[in-house]
Order: sequence, then structure tokens, then C-alpha cells
Amino acid sequence: MQDATVALGAAVLARRLGTGLVCVWVDEAHVARADRDGDLALTPVDPDRDEEPDGLASEADLLRQLTGLLHDLPWRLVYVAGETTRGLATVAAEYDAPFIAVGTRRPGLGGWMHEVVGGAVGGRLAHTQPRPVLLLPHGGRA
Repeated sequence: MQDATVALGAAVLARRLGTGLVCVWVDEAHVARADRDGDLALTPVDPDRDEEPDGLASEADLLRQLTGLLHDLPWRLVYVAGETTRGLATVAAEYDAPFIAVGTRRPGLGGWMHEVVGGAVGGRLAHTQPRPVLLLPHGGRA
């Protein structure tokens, strides 16, 4: 999950533009697959990994945190499973978003390693889909 300052920055921009906000939780630990009836089933990418997403106790915790941050703004949370860039671009297209706002990488060695291995989400988005990408500074310090 992004740092709370990223959600707050997106909220400030949404208020100034007089619009709402779509927050997206992309679960990279699972892949969504449709069965014959069209129902989606989640399959873990790594079956040996703990089912709990990193750093997040539950969807209810995320909803509580966002409600506290975005209480005076129309918003919704959308959950998608799979690769982050694809998930964000898909939701942006579904909601006809004028742009996608993402946080910069987390500070420190861990954020740097994540970016080296997977690449910067903002950079991948800017090169793979037609919407503008807004980078919001991460609130943490190195």
C-alpha cells in the first residue's frame, strides 16, 4: 500500500478539481481467473506464501484508513488482482479516469530494490497506456 501522504496528495488534487477519487488496491500476490460460469477465482502466485498481503491486515483495515483520510470526498476502493501496472491501467480505463496518480518509490534500500527488480510503476504506466501519470511524493524519509 502507498504511504498515507500519497492518498492525501491525491485527495487534495481531487478536491481542487471538484471530483472524486478511485483508490485501487492491486494484489500482486494473486491472479484472478474466470471459471466456466464467469465467476472470478483468486489463485495465489506463490502457493507456499502466507495468504495475508504484505503490510495490510485486511480490506476492512484499508477501508478504515481511507475513510479517515478521505472522509469529505466522494471515493471508492476497487480491488484487482495481478500485475500493478496492468491493474491500474485497467481500472483507469473502466472509470475513464483523466489521469493516474501514483506514489514515488519508497525511500531506502527496500524501495530501491523493489524498483530495480520490478521497475518504477509510474514509468511503466507512462510508457504503456495513454493516460497522463502524476507522481506524488512519498511521505517517508530515507
